[in-house]
Amino acid sequence: MGRIFGLLDFWYVIRFLLCLVFLNLGAYRNGSGASLTWPSTPMDSLSNRPCYLTWPDSLCEPTTLRGLMGKIPIEVNQVQRPELYAMLAKWSKYPYRYAGRTSQGIDCSGLVCEIQRTVYGRSYSGGSADIYPKLTKIPKEELQEGDMVFFKIRKNKISHVGLYLGNNLFLHATTKAGVIVSDLDEEYYRRRYYGAGRDPKAPTCTPLYLPTTP
Repeated sequence: MGRIFGLLDFWYVIRFLLCLVFLNLGAYRNGSGASLTWPSTPMDSLSNRPCYLTWPDSLCEPTTLRGLMGKIPIEVNQVQRPELYAMLAKWSKYPYRYAGRTSQGIDCSGLVCEIQRTVYGRSYSGGSADIYPKLTKIPKEELQEGDMVFFKIRKNKISHVGLYLGNNLFLHATTKAGVIVSDLDEEYYRRRYYGAGRDPKAPTCTPLYLPTTP
Protein backbone atom coordinates (compact mmCIF):
# COMPACT_ATOMS: atom_id res chain seq x y z
CA MET A 1 0.00 0.00 0.00
CA GLY A 2 2.80 2.39 0.95
CA ARG A 3 4.55 1.62 -2.31
CA ILE A 4 1.42 2.56 -4.29
CA PHE A 5 1.12 5.91 -2.49
CA GLY A 6 4.82 6.49 -3.11
CA LEU A 7 4.36 5.94 -6.85
CA LEU A 8 1.34 8.28 -6.89
CA ASP A 9 3.34 11.01 -5.13
CA PHE A 10 6.14 10.60 -7.65
CA TRP A 11 3.65 10.89 -10.55
CA TYR A 12 2.14 14.11 -9.12
CA VAL A 13 5.61 15.62 -8.81
CA ILE A 14 6.36 14.77 -12.44
CA ARG A 15 3.04 16.28 -13.58
CA PHE A 16 3.72 19.44 -11.58
CA LEU A 17 7.18 19.87 -13.14
CA LEU A 18 5.78 19.31 -16.63
CA CYS A 19 3.12 21.97 -16.03
CA LEU A 20 5.81 24.46 -15.04
CA VAL A 21 7.76 23.72 -18.22
CA PHE A 22 4.72 24.25 -20.46
CA LEU A 23 3.75 27.45 -18.64
CA ASN A 24 7.22 28.86 -19.19
CA LEU A 25 7.20 27.91 -22.85
CA GLY A 26 3.80 29.51 -23.27
CA ALA A 27 5.10 32.84 -21.97
CA TYR A 28 7.31 33.26 -25.03
CA ARG A 29 6.31 33.88 -28.59
CA ASN A 30 7.72 35.38 -31.74
CA GLY A 31 6.16 37.86 -34.12
CA SER A 32 5.07 35.34 -36.75
CA GLY A 33 3.82 32.53 -34.53
CA ALA A 34 6.46 30.22 -36.00
CA SER A 35 8.31 27.65 -33.92
CA LEU A 36 10.75 29.13 -31.45
CA THR A 37 14.49 28.70 -31.31
CA TRP A 38 15.38 28.78 -27.63
CA PRO A 39 18.24 31.25 -27.11
CA SER A 40 21.42 30.89 -25.16
CA THR A 41 21.79 32.72 -21.85
CA PRO A 42 24.87 34.96 -21.98
CA MET A 43 25.44 37.46 -19.20
CA ASP A 44 24.16 41.01 -19.63
CA SER A 45 27.11 43.31 -18.95
CA LEU A 46 24.89 46.03 -17.47
CA SER A 47 22.91 43.96 -14.99
CA ASN A 48 25.23 40.97 -14.49
CA ARG A 49 22.23 38.68 -15.00
CA PRO A 50 21.45 36.12 -17.72
CA CYS A 51 20.26 37.71 -20.95
CA TYR A 52 17.62 35.61 -22.74
CA LEU A 53 17.65 37.66 -25.94
CA THR A 54 14.00 38.68 -25.61
CA TRP A 55 12.51 41.95 -26.80
CA PRO A 56 9.23 43.86 -26.40
CA ASP A 57 6.85 43.09 -29.27
CA SER A 58 6.13 46.81 -29.70
CA LEU A 59 9.66 47.05 -31.12
CA CYS A 60 8.21 45.62 -34.34
CA GLU A 61 5.63 48.40 -34.63
CA PRO A 62 6.67 51.06 -37.19
CA THR A 63 5.90 53.99 -34.89
CA THR A 64 7.98 52.59 -32.03
CA LEU A 65 10.87 51.71 -34.31
CA ARG A 66 10.76 55.11 -36.00
CA GLY A 67 10.92 56.72 -32.58
CA LEU A 68 14.07 54.78 -31.74
CA MET A 69 15.63 55.57 -35.11
CA GLY A 70 14.96 59.29 -34.85
CA LYS A 71 16.19 61.12 -37.94
CA ILE A 72 18.37 58.29 -39.22
CA PRO A 73 17.69 58.26 -43.00
CA ILE A 74 16.71 54.61 -43.29
CA GLU A 75 13.16 53.50 -44.05
CA VAL A 76 11.51 51.40 -41.35
CA ASN A 77 10.62 48.69 -43.86
CA GLN A 78 14.32 48.30 -44.70
CA VAL A 79 15.20 47.29 -41.14
CA GLN A 80 15.73 43.56 -40.67
CA ARG A 81 16.63 43.59 -36.98
CA PRO A 82 14.83 46.36 -35.06
CA GLU A 83 16.77 45.24 -31.98
CA LEU A 84 19.77 47.15 -33.36
CA TYR A 85 18.00 50.43 -32.65
CA ALA A 86 17.03 49.30 -29.17
CA MET A 87 20.75 48.73 -28.62
CA LEU A 88 21.51 52.19 -30.02
CA ALA A 89 19.06 53.73 -27.56
CA LYS A 90 20.53 51.71 -24.71
CA TRP A 91 24.22 52.36 -25.28
CA SER A 92 24.00 55.97 -26.43
CA LYS A 93 23.25 56.86 -22.80
CA TYR A 94 26.75 55.90 -21.71
CA PRO A 95 30.11 57.57 -22.40
CA TYR A 96 33.08 56.22 -24.28
CA ARG A 97 35.51 54.21 -22.23
CA TYR A 98 38.49 52.32 -23.58
CA ALA A 99 37.99 48.55 -23.24
CA GLY A 100 34.62 49.21 -21.59
CA ARG A 101 31.46 47.13 -21.90
CA THR A 102 29.46 48.35 -18.90
CA SER A 103 27.34 51.32 -17.83
CA GLN A 104 30.61 53.03 -16.92
CA GLY A 105 31.37 53.31 -20.62
CA ILE A 106 31.95 51.36 -23.82
CA ASP A 107 34.41 51.44 -26.71
CA CYS A 108 33.99 50.53 -30.38
CA SER A 109 34.85 46.83 -30.15
CA GLY A 110 32.89 46.48 -26.91
CA LEU A 111 29.80 47.89 -28.62
CA VAL A 112 30.12 45.54 -31.59
CA CYS A 113 30.72 42.55 -29.30
CA GLU A 114 27.66 43.44 -27.19
CA ILE A 115 25.44 43.79 -30.26
CA GLN A 116 26.69 40.56 -31.80
CA ARG A 117 26.09 38.75 -28.51
CA THR A 118 22.72 40.27 -27.68
CA VAL A 119 21.13 40.53 -31.13
CA TYR A 120 22.73 37.66 -33.04
CA GLY A 121 23.83 35.30 -30.25
CA ARG A 122 27.47 35.33 -31.40
CA SER A 123 30.44 35.44 -29.08
CA TYR A 124 33.30 37.84 -29.80
CA SER A 125 36.09 39.22 -27.67
CA GLY A 126 39.14 41.41 -28.07
CA GLY A 127 39.66 44.57 -30.06
CA SER A 128 38.87 45.46 -33.66
CA ALA A 129 42.14 43.97 -34.91
CA ASP A 130 41.25 40.67 -33.21
CA ILE A 131 37.75 40.54 -34.71
CA TYR A 132 38.67 41.28 -38.34
CA PRO A 133 40.56 38.01 -39.12
CA LYS A 134 37.57 35.93 -37.95
CA LEU A 135 35.25 37.31 -40.64
CA THR A 136 34.56 36.66 -44.30
CA LYS A 137 35.78 39.73 -46.19
CA ILE A 138 33.23 41.48 -48.38
CA PRO A 139 33.43 44.47 -50.77
CA LYS A 140 31.97 47.77 -49.65
CA GLU A 141 29.22 47.70 -52.25
CA GLU A 142 27.89 44.39 -50.85
CA LEU A 143 27.47 45.57 -47.26
CA GLN A 144 24.32 44.40 -45.48
CA GLU A 145 22.75 45.22 -42.14
CA GLY A 146 24.77 43.61 -39.36
CA ASP A 147 28.09 43.48 -41.24
CA MET A 148 31.15 44.97 -39.56
CA VAL A 149 33.22 47.82 -40.97
CA PHE A 150 36.84 48.49 -40.00
CA PHE A 151 39.11 51.51 -40.03
CA LYS A 152 42.81 52.25 -39.66
CA ILE A 153 42.85 55.35 -37.49
CA ARG A 154 46.07 55.01 -35.49
CA LYS A 155 49.52 53.99 -36.77
CA ASN A 156 48.16 52.40 -39.94
CA LYS A 157 46.67 49.52 -37.95
CA ILE A 158 43.08 48.37 -37.63
CA SER A 159 41.93 50.31 -34.60
CA HIS A 160 38.22 51.01 -35.04
CA VAL A 161 35.11 48.97 -35.86
CA GLY A 162 31.44 49.70 -36.38
CA LEU A 163 28.26 47.86 -37.32
CA TYR A 164 26.65 48.55 -40.68
CA LEU A 165 22.98 49.60 -40.64
CA GLY A 166 22.21 50.34 -44.29
CA ASN A 167 22.20 53.35 -46.65
CA ASN A 168 25.95 53.77 -46.11
CA LEU A 169 25.41 54.34 -42.36
CA PHE A 170 27.12 52.55 -39.49
CA LEU A 171 26.76 52.43 -35.71
CA HIS A 172 29.89 52.85 -33.60
CA ALA A 173 31.38 54.23 -30.38
CA THR A 174 33.61 57.29 -30.68
CA THR A 175 36.00 58.79 -28.15
CA LYS A 176 34.36 62.23 -28.20
CA ALA A 177 30.67 61.62 -28.91
CA GLY A 178 30.10 58.12 -27.53
CA VAL A 179 27.73 55.83 -29.45
CA ILE A 180 26.55 57.48 -32.66
CA VAL A 181 25.59 56.75 -36.27
CA SER A 182 27.92 58.03 -39.01
CA ASP A 183 28.17 57.94 -42.80
CA LEU A 184 30.92 55.97 -44.51
CA ASP A 185 31.26 58.81 -47.00
CA GLU A 186 32.19 61.35 -44.33
CA GLU A 187 35.71 62.43 -45.27
CA TYR A 188 37.23 61.33 -41.97
CA TYR A 189 35.91 57.78 -42.26
CA ARG A 190 36.23 57.54 -46.04
CA ARG A 191 39.97 58.22 -45.81
CA ARG A 192 40.49 55.74 -42.98
CA TYR A 193 38.18 52.95 -44.16
CA TYR A 194 40.03 49.62 -44.35
CA GLY A 195 37.48 46.93 -45.13
CA ALA A 196 34.37 45.04 -44.12
CA GLY A 197 33.58 41.57 -42.86
CA ARG A 198 30.65 39.28 -42.28
CA ASP A 199 30.35 36.45 -39.80
CA PRO A 200 30.38 33.22 -41.84
CA LYS A 201 28.08 31.53 -39.31
CA ALA A 202 24.35 32.10 -39.13
CA PRO A 203 22.96 33.74 -35.97
CA THR A 204 22.67 31.23 -33.15
CA CYS A 205 19.32 32.57 -31.95
CA THR A 206 15.99 33.82 -33.20
CA PRO A 207 14.70 37.00 -31.54
CA LEU A 208 11.79 36.39 -29.18
CA TYR A 209 9.22 39.16 -28.77
CA LEU A 210 7.35 39.38 -25.46
CA PRO A 211 3.96 41.14 -25.20
CA THR A 212 5.30 44.13 -23.29
CA THR A 213 6.17 47.74 -24.06
CA PRO A 214 9.66 49.28 -24.07
